Amino acid sequence: MANRAKICEMAKLLGIQVIAGKQIELKELEMSNLDYLQFIFEKELEMRKQNSINKIRKTANLPNTIFKRERLHEGIQYQVDKLATCSWIEQSKNLLIIGECGSGKTALAIHSAENAICKGFKTFYLKLDELLLVVKNKDTLKKAKAKFNKLRDIDLLVLDEFLYLGIDKDDLALLYKILMSINETTRVIFISNREPSDWIATEEDKYTMQLLIQRAISSAEVIKL
Repeated sequence: MANRAKICEMAKLLGIQVIAGKQIELKELEMSNLDYLQFIFEKELEMRKQNSINKIRKTANLPNTIFKRERLHEGIQYQVDKLATCSWIEQSKNLLIIGECGSGKTALAIHSAENAICKGFKTFYLKLDELLLVVKNKDTLKKAKAKFNKLRDIDLLVLDEFLYLGIDKDDLALLYKILMSINETTRVIFISNREPSDWIATEEDKYTMQLLIQRAISSAEVIKL
């Protein structure tokens, strides 16, 4: 008769945690050996997928928010549900969420990021001023360097407080370089309280701002709250 302790020991050596960690109990079942083996493998793959999702979520730096779908207009609900498939990420599109303070735009962005994480997309959250500081200090501060390296290894960046206020010419040029650098492989959720037309109107360097909009925002999915 098979030795359960020996099987668990071998499972540990082979890294089959669903058995080694006793997530399932080894017992006689009324199924064939092949069916039982498939059952074990399916459980193992399911657990590994969930562990991967939990790891991504743990390092995503997402703030705690409460998303209330019922607060959204019916048309926006439909739009949000459609975006939940994350096809926009697969199609290399960005997402722009615009709304006044208190409209729930950050909560919606985090909800969208959670959907992406559940599909295995590596995600990270930063505010715009934090992003600029990370890039400026990446060569001198360890924390900044760690976050900068993180930015190079993600699929989705959630960028909050994007151009809430005006931005000086040097920071705008730096922001353009950052977005053009990461946007080749990384999708971005921009969260702003102003329309892109307002960004241009209030900036001294309108040319750079227009370039930024054309390259990062022009083909983005847009949700207005």
